[in-house]
Order: sequence, then C-alpha cells, then structure tokens
Amino acid sequence: MVAVSLHDLTVPIEGRQVLSGVTVEVPDGAFTAVVGPSGTGKTTLLRAIAGLAKPSSGRVAFDGVDVGPVEVGERNIGLVFQTPALLPTRNVRRNVEFPLEIRRQTAEAIRDRVGAEARAMHIEHLLEREPDTLSRGQQQLVQIARTMVRMPGVLLLDEPFAPLDEHLRSRMRQEIRMLQAGYGVTTLMATNDPADAMSLASLLIVLGGSPASVVQVGPPSEVHDEPATLDIASATGPMWQLPVDVSRDGSGYWLSSAGAARVRAWSPALARYVGSTVTLGVRTEGLTRDDAGDALAELIRIVPGAAGGLLCRWGGRLVSAVGAAVPGDVGSTIRLRVERPRLFDTATGERIA
Repeated sequence: MVAVSLHDLTVPIEGRQVLSGVTVEVPDGAFTAVVGPSGTGKTTLLRAIAGLAKPSSGRVAFDGVDVGPVEVGERNIGLVFQTPALLPTRNVRRNVEFPLEIRRQTAEAIRDRVGAEARAMHIEHLLEREPDTLSRGQQQLVQIARTMVRMPGVLLLDEPFAPLDEHLRSRMRQEIRMLQAGYGVTTLMATNDPADAMSLASLLIVLGGSPASVVQVGPPSEVHDEPATLDIASATGPMWQLPVDVSRDGSGYWLSSAGAARVRAWSPALARYVGSTVTLGVRTEGLTRDDAGDALAELIRIVPGAAGGLLCRWGGRLVSAVGAAVPGDVGSTIRLRVERPRLFDTATGERIA
C-alpha cells in the first residue's frame, strides 16, 4: 500500500487559512482517524491529500514522492463522502462497475471484481436494485464497494457514518474494520465521533486551533489517557470536568471543591497554581463507588442495562460512575474513588504535567 507524508502543509479555502503547518506521517497500511472540534479542517485535510484542495505551501507525499503535480484521477485515491453519491440512472451493479468501466477493464475482470466487492460488503442481494430504493446504510455500503472495487492505495473516509443511526453505525464500523484489515489499505477517516475513532483507528491525528494544526498524534490509548488539552480529551471520549481550588500544606498539594472532593495531588507543576483554580478531568471509568473514596456525590439513579452504571451529581455536574448500589441509595450521598485524574489549566485548557 502507501505511506502518506504531510510536510508543513498550509491550505486556504476561499481566502481563509484553514490548515497551517501540518506535518505528520501516516504509516503504510495504518488506519488513522483525524479528529478535533468542528471547523478544524478535518475534511480539508482529506481533500488536500486527494488533490481536491490546493495547498498554498508544503507538500503531500506518497511513499516519499511529492504528489503535488499529480492530477486527482492519477493519485490512486478512494474517497467516501458523508452523503452517498450514487449515480441515479444506474442500478447498484452498474454503480459499482463504473470505476472499472472508465478504466476500460475487460468484462470478465469487471464481473470478478464487482462480485468480490459485493461479497465483501454483503450487498450481493442488492446488485439489481435502483439507488433510490435503498436505505441510507445500504447506499453507503454501495458507495464503499464502488470506491474499493479498483483497489486504491489510499482510502479517505469523510465522516462516513454521520448520517446513520447507532445500529447502522455499529454495523458499518464492523464492515469497515474487516475491509481495511483484509486489504491493508492505508486509511484516513475524518470523524467527530470518539467511538468511531477509538474503535477503528490504530493512530489518531488531533487537529486544533484556528487556523488548525496538529496538536497531538499517537495511538488511541495514549491520546485517550494522556490528552494534551481539554479539547483533545473531549475528542477521544467523555471526560467529566470539575473546577477545583489548589492548596498546599506540609503533606503536599490538595485539590478541593466544596462538598464534592478533596483529592491529594503530587505534581510539582501545581506550585504556580496554589491559591487559584484548575480543572480536574476524569474519565467515566475513573469514578468508582468506594466508601473510602475522597469524592462526595449524590446518587441520582442506577442506569438500567449498564454494568454497575451509576448516575451521580458531583460538584453540581451530572456524571457517570461505576460500582455497586444498594436499595435505598438513590438520593443519598455516596463516596467515589477518583482514579487517574488529569489536571488542566482552566484558562488555556492545556494539561498540567
């Protein structure tokens, strides 16, 4: 397949600079999710790789070769849009055939490739249907089959699951995961959904700022556990946030929120925050019911269907926690253990080491 390299890439759209100084390496065969707040240029990044958006500086390279002079149709790119763009005058079979027809493949080669992709995407039963008779999920499967039928070196997915309900999203994640693993195609997916990114990707590229640049790159587990900013934390899954006052005594630093928590902290970086407020962030799995815990919360309800799921009011905020509940708990004050908290500068959103 193809390794994709972006070197100091700057891309304007309609006179406004959207991306600035983007430098990142996407390994051959990696499944990479491009995440970040809305408006940070995720789609623009994919379009620049495809050649649909022209950079004002920097370069895009495939396997070390600058593809700036290469026309869009010659880049061996497959692009799947958020909204399926099927040809309405062709049935499913002829939609999937289309990329091979314009490359003048033989009838036998077209038949074999279309059959292979139809089986891979489980759409054999749809081949004689018209596009307007398909559900949105089926249309997206057909679009992906049409994209993959010519076996591109790079697959670009622009929020491919956005229009789907959760059931279809789950199914599509499975289909894409198997497809990418089977072909080993280098894949970049722009998404606003942490579940899509965390369940599919082996590498995350996080964009932030205006104009946007790369603010963090790494495996999903690393970015999830060690987010560089609050925005990155939100892009990789829920993180409950609580303003806490920083104080210090002979035993070290303390983080306090009236009626909610008094948690010991050890970071020397807190020295400059003594007497001020920082933001404590903790993932759902980091809040656990524990009668010896430091945090106080009101138990609002037990979440049906969630293993050990508790909905609590903690520091004036509704949060989820894990752990056992007993009859009569609802409405009472319980204690929570806070594990692996992260601290952030309230003004800048940057993580405090």
